[in-house]
Amino acid sequence: MTDGHERLAGVSSTALFVGITRAAESRRQDRLFEDPLATRFVDAAGAEQQAAWTQGEGRLFTDAMGDYFALRTRYFDDYFMQACAAGCRQAVLLAAGLDTRAFRLHWPAGTRLFELDQPEVLDFKEHVLQGEVPRCEREVIAADLREDWPALLMKHGFRADEPTAWLVEGILVYLTARDADHLLDRIGALSAPGSHLAVEHVTRSMVNTDQAQEAAAASPGGIMNMLSGLWKNEMAQPPAEWLADHGWSAEEELLTDLAKRHERPVPPAFDPALPGTGRVRLLAADR
Repeated sequence: MTDGHERLAGVSSTALFVGITRAAESRRQDRLFEDPLATRFVDAAGAEQQAAWTQGEGRLFTDAMGDYFALRTRYFDDYFMQACAAGCRQAVLLAAGLDTRAFRLHWPAGTRLFELDQPEVLDFKEHVLQGEVPRCEREVIAADLREDWPALLMKHGFRADEPTAWLVEGILVYLTARDADHLLDRIGALSAPGSHLAVEHVTRSMVNTDQAQEAAAASPGGIMNMLSGLWKNEMAQPPAEWLADHGWSAEEELLTDLAKRHERPVPPAFDPALPGTGRVRLLAADR
């Protein structure tokens, strides 16, 4: 068995970074959610990889992004519960990373949750989660979203004739407009009436700002600079219009409004009141 540092190297180490922010949020008295498993992921990754994100410039970067990831997590938590209240009993997490919603949310009886991600991420995740019991039926699928992941979903029991709650989080910035359209077309083809979709919409121009570049330079091992070289989304169309073109009726919650609703400061990296900041859009849609 390789250690956590070896198995969460490169791009996959950002899953650990998000896990660290969720663990930190869970320790707050005014936490927006509680994710006790996040600390287990952090511990399993090993001291060296933890230190990269929790000491020196890496800590400054993690602290700066912590409020955003807390708000994003709570937004999508609420989305899933609302989708279930509307009748969805099937959910799909694309590029699930170290997501633990299967274990911490109160899913209605009969809910099936499908998690898709790269094999190395899921290998690490399942090793850490040994002995844990999810609160819903859970299917873990090693898949590359550039390949035929819908066929893998179907093989694992996914029902295209049932309403589904989809999550597209942390993905779009790495896709060209053509690839993003292809992803949404595939989701649409699998979505029965009554399905729901939540999206974190980020384009290269929204995050490739002076402040974002300074923050990226402070990230451990320059990993964010490496990742920024992979950012491909140049989409100019407003995200709600883009979703509408694919058959979804979407509503956006501005990050400033989300922060106000949860009595949190607007994350500085995305604060429109500050110069040189980036932008991120959070949307929920149905059909």
